[in-house]
Amino acid sequence: MSDPRPLRAPGRDRCLERLVDQLGAGELGRSFGLRRISGLPDLRAQVPLLDARAHAARVDPLLDLDGPADAGAAAERAEVVTVWRTWLSEHVRSGMSEGTDLRAGLLQARRADPAVDAIAEDDLAALGAEVLRLHTLDDPTHALERLAAFEPGLLVSPSAAAFACLEEQVRGPLERRLPRLRLLLASFDVRLRLRARAELHSGGWIDPRAGRLGLPSLRPPARGFTLALASAIVELLPPGDDRRGSDEAAALWPEHAIVGERYELVVSSGTGCLRLRTGEFVRVVGFDPPTALVPFPRPRVVRLPAPDPAVPLAGLSLPGAELAASVRAAFRPEDPALVAATVGPDPQSVADAPSPADSRPNHFVDTELGSADVSGIRQPLRATGLHVQVEVQGVARADFRARLGRSIDDDLIRRSPAYAHLRAQRLLRPPRIELVPPGAFKEAWDRAARRLDHKVAGSVVRVLSS
Repeated sequence: MSDPRPLRAPGRDRCLERLVDQLGAGELGRSFGLRRISGLPDLRAQVPLLDARAHAARVDPLLDLDGPADAGAAAERAEVVTVWRTWLSEHVRSGMSEGTDLRAGLLQARRADPAVDAIAEDDLAALGAEVLRLHTLDDPTHALERLAAFEPGLLVSPSAAAFACLEEQVRGPLERRLPRLRLLLASFDVRLRLRARAELHSGGWIDPRAGRLGLPSLRPPARGFTLALASAIVELLPPGDDRRGSDEAAALWPEHAIVGERYELVVSSGTGCLRLRTGEFVRVVGFDPPTALVPFPRPRVVRLPAPDPAVPLAGLSLPGAELAASVRAAFRPEDPALVAATVGPDPQSVADAPSPADSRPNHFVDTELGSADVSGIRQPLRATGLHVQVEVQGVARADFRARLGRSIDDDLIRRSPAYAHLRAQRLLRPPRIELVPPGAFKEAWDRAARRLDHKVAGSVVRVLSS
């Protein structure tokens, strides 16, 4: 059994020093006793694991950074630039010397924190590139004209969906308008198939809140990255471990990760993250060698989709994976092809407007009493039915919508005895099916791609918890 104590590393110790220096002096530091932290074990003892909602309630209101934060990204910038240079040197065009000036197009929205916002630009400056930055793709035609006049050899964006958006304007490979293009780098959606001949690589990961979390790696798989353990304090939370804050359930240090296992990233950094459960999931595929900053093997990971959330209804919660499976199973071979779907609580099935939830815990949240007035605690009423939005390709028969609803309902009855009981008692309504106009999901995908701020691609059947 591996030793759960963290290995002392100069980079991680410096991350802790930055965190205490940035956050320790204000009200946040006093609330969590950050000035009393003398090591990583103290951080875990004094700060519980916080999901996004708890972090927003307990940390964000107290956050008051005095001046720009130190994102710590400079520590591993040399390694990032070395990997990028290796990829560029492998794709130098014939007749173009290594000394040719490099121009890079940075397609990235403004971040809330100036220090985080500047990381990508500083990386490209260290690469020796002249940078043209575009903050949005609201007008892809105009953006493409600016890029064509700039003639970049490198394009960088948080999501590869931005490149796909540009290709739709070109109606072909990007090289038709950007003949000097040699390399594409993105943090998200690197599995997208692009028409461009320039190779698409995972260029690392810069989180809008925490800063640098991932480094590009020359080792396979191509969509993998190495955790940036000298830029932020990263922990790995095994799936299903929801006993937040207890010592025995503390997240693992990255050096104790198991190859092949799935983890949620937990991040602490001087930009305002305190043991924040990011909701980002990864699978460990290997380890990169130690460095002077991180003197132990560093996990190399690939990003995984977040698990489907459970959907709360009156009397029970339905697992998201079962809901997604029920929607997929409802389609027959003769039906129109499923393009995309969303499933979640039906707002039309809530009888009354919800009341604000009491701050006290409701221990009946997953029972028939979950939305009732129990011991004077008024909780928001839950929906009594599901709302399924579906886009299909092809001609649907007149009875298609009704049959789809019956199929989903029957499948859930088979899967869940609790759902079957509540349906038999007519306490739950059958699913309400809505056929959305063709192209509705593609329009939403385009809007997300043009924001240039995060991942875009998702599962075909998306589950919404609220």
